[in-house]
Amino acid sequence: MNNIRLVATFEVEFEHEDNGRTDRSPNRILSRAQCAALADALAQDLVRQAELASSGLLIVGGGLFEPAELLRPGLPAWAALDKFSENAPISTEDGGQILAIGAHEGKMPDSRLTPECATNGASNDSALGGQLLALPLVIRCPQAAHTILSEQLESTLFESGGLHPPARASFSEATGLATGHGQLMTLNDFIALTHVQMDTAGLGAFWPVVEHALVRGDENNSFEMPGPLSATWQADSETVTMAFQTYDDFADSLENYALWMRAFRSLSALLALHGIRSEIQTSHTVDEQRQSLVETIGPVSSNSGLTEQVHPDFGLLCWTLIEDHNQFNLYPLNSQGVALLQADFAARGLSAKRPDDGVRLTSEGGSLQAVG
Repeated sequence: MNNIRLVATFEVEFEHEDNGRTDRSPNRILSRAQCAALADALAQDLVRQAELASSGLLIVGGGLFEPAELLRPGLPAWAALDKFSENAPISTEDGGQILAIGAHEGKMPDSRLTPECATNGASNDSALGGQLLALPLVIRCPQAAHTILSEQLESTLFESGGLHPPARASFSEATGLATGHGQLMTLNDFIALTHVQMDTAGLGAFWPVVEHALVRGDENNSFEMPGPLSATWQADSETVTMAFQTYDDFADSLENYALWMRAFRSLSALLALHGIRSEIQTSHTVDEQRQSLVETIGPVSSNSGLTEQVHPDFGLLCWTLIEDHNQFNLYPLNSQGVALLQADFAARGLSAKRPDDGVRLTSEGGSLQAVG
């Protein structure tokens, strides 16, 4: 027996309330009954595309994920469905079997089928970041049918696998959301679609790192990206490592450094979105508590104070802190680091000054300097 990994996607339409707000918090964990009803409709749509699909067992996980929640290293949702399929009996005589895995009293039988909104005791409701929800599926079929069926689905499903009204109606009844379109596709199609979306968002240059972690996570690999930014996928630890450069280390123009910083933060945000661990390589001190990097410059003649170094096009680069006539450049490593540093400054009664030109440099231009 072999498994074919698929996904059903739903483009949701939000209804505006009287106050102009939009309800973006649907039910994202399907009960057993809800999952069974949706699975029946999806099975009919699959057989319309490839009659051979009825020769196996369709397994449907009842958690509705946003794409980045579903596309994680190890593809955990499909790994969970594979595990359920191992013990599922399949009749070679009676085709069209379905195994719908829904929640009992709000809890899924495997945490890997639970969206992030409902983990760690959180509510079943969660505001959506986008308009696409995805349901993981697996077809388990005999070896004799696997190769032919897999090729059929890869070649035709994305182009012609639109969901019919019964499947979309079951989705709407379970979630309370209207859907303008539904689509069956293979896992490969789903990854390719996400790549296109990243291109549209201007993040396409960083997507190869994520895709490698998803489909070739057991292989080490290195990447060169805009900036220029270098990153390495470490298969044994399932971690992306990046060499962090401060402006004083960069040895190039401020404009080029802003481009490097943009690339670093773009990749960091994309990795975090897909639950991929990242680490930085640096000779400076990493403050884990404040999610920041501390570059110690040393003694200076300037008085104590805080300078906010802001590039006019890119935005915040770092803060330059003078304490006891010693200079420290504090670089937030992510958005959380920005908030944590700001909270720390507020608690210490520090108010930042911003240079007239955004960033204060030494006369030689090679180092950051505080506002006097």
